[in-house]
Amino acid sequence: MGLLSLFREMMDGGGTSDDRLMKQELEQVRRMAEEAARASQAEGEGQMERDTPLGPKIRRRYQFVGSVQGVGFRWTTTNLASSAGATGWVRNESDGSVTAEIQGIREQIDAVIEGLDRYYNGSRWMGGFTISSAHDVPLVEGELDFHPKY
Repeated sequence: MGLLSLFREMMDGGGTSDDRLMKQELEQVRRMAEEAARASQAEGEGQMERDTPLGPKIRRRYQFVGSVQGVGFRWTTTNLASSAGATGWVRNESDGSVTAEIQGIREQIDAVIEGLDRYYNGSRWMGGFTISSAHDVPLVEGELDFHPKY
């Protein structure tokens, strides 16, 4: 079974109980983010806020190394981040690594990283990845989605 098939099965409710648990956790984080956005709009604040009712927004830049190119890593990161309600981008680098900037509350960012870890470093995947660097970067105000950069 290919990577795309495994991911679709996982996101469609198939797969192992760990896969279903991850999908439930992502859905919970997404709902929390939507509630935070509605609360901010109710206060008359139309743009992204640095602080939400669920905590402060942060933006983290990650550098991933290992089996991260040619394996659907950007696609998976984009889907996990979108499901969690995070914004930002992910990009392949010429040195074989992948860089991502993920913005949201801590739980949203953690959901993305944990999802990647479960999938790529879990029992189904050989090779895996490590995070070679992770640090906070300035927020990008008004960012609306998570997308791959080319």
